[in-house]
Amino acid sequence: MSQFLRVILVDSDPASRAGVRQILLATSSLVVAEFSRIAEAVAGAAPYRPDLVILEVPTEQGGKAQGEWLSAIEELARALPNTAILATAAGVSAELVIRAIRAGTFDFLGRPVKQDELLAALAKMARFHRRGATEHRRGKVASVFSTKGGVGVTTIATNLAVCLAESTPGDVLLVDLDIRQSDVATFLNLRPTYSTLDAFEHAGRLDEPFLKGLLTKHGSGLWVLPGPMRMERIKVAGEQVKVGLEILRSYFEHVVLDLPHDLDPGTITALEASDVILFLVSPTVSALRSSAAGLAAFRHLGLDPKRIRIVVMRDGTGDEITLRHVQEMLGVSIYWRTPSEYPTVVTAINRGEPVVTASPRSKIAKNLRELSDQLVNGLASGAEPAPARTAFRLPWMPKAIRGGK
Repeated sequence: MSQFLRVILVDSDPASRAGVRQILLATSSLVVAEFSRIAEAVAGAAPYRPDLVILEVPTEQGGKAQGEWLSAIEELARALPNTAILATAAGVSAELVIRAIRAGTFDFLGRPVKQDELLAALAKMARFHRRGATEHRRGKVASVFSTKGGVGVTTIATNLAVCLAESTPGDVLLVDLDIRQSDVATFLNLRPTYSTLDAFEHAGRLDEPFLKGLLTKHGSGLWVLPGPMRMERIKVAGEQVKVGLEILRSYFEHVVLDLPHDLDPGTITALEASDVILFLVSPTVSALRSSAAGLAAFRHLGLDPKRIRIVVMRDGTGDEITLRHVQEMLGVSIYWRTPSEYPTVVTAINRGEPVVTASPRSKIAKNLRELSDQLVNGLASGAEPAPARTAFRLPWMPKAIRGGK
């Protein structure tokens, strides 16, 4: 897959810009801004932190116009020292190519821009140019997911994000990708103005000032992008999620996703983009069957099993179904288990406060802080959980789980 690039187009011809955008759709690149004049780009490009600027050099207005553009390219290169500049022009002469490269471009293409030539230029940029993309951070994305509601996805996501934010304030973002009425806002007692829909529907505008205007700040130092405050029929498209997450992770060290329970295109894209997936299960027959089906869907989608962490919620609440039942039923190792302190958690939710701060001495709060530490250490070191094990026949397994009558 091509490396994700933030691209700015500077071109006086709207049709030409549309053609380049169409070519870039075949790559992992995103056009974050467009300008018709280079002076506008010099003045307004920096907040978009582009990796690449593709700009037009006029050839029909004589040497004076070209000279002005070449001087502007030099100014643009100074304003964006970590950004590659790719020039385009019709009727390219050797002299013009040389002057453009001296001004700060790394390559020169003819117009109209052809797909094979642009892709070759991107490949050249990846090999030789000192790209801003390599210098941008690429934060870690942790998803919290379950195939059934009521398991504790939002509880884990909010508390995990708060724990991360306490150690790296201002550098952690919690995103609620469930477009139903936002539980994240309720759990954190927030009154947001904007939601996930506002961000992902305008992914191409997510420069830093625009993004910070959409986010809500929690008292822990956590930035939050909640779901809508009312029920919405609209769902975020997979491509919007892909582009949006790539941009968000370039601004934050950690991005925590509270995912919906159905595997719609947006959820699948978020799972594919995640560095780690906390897959929550509970020790009940229906939840285990649903979780087993979810893991089978993950395999069908080709998700890397090394990124999946099984978290057993409310451990010890069932007498018939033990941890061994859960592990062998799902065919994978258990990564974590949380204690059952339902009244403590519910009280915190009703207060609109994370349980790690509302009841810091409780077993569940200590457990979730340990989970946060474990997760951060694993992401930092690249450590993997214990290898998944193939399930085998267990004659002692409860008939309800085996499907017996």
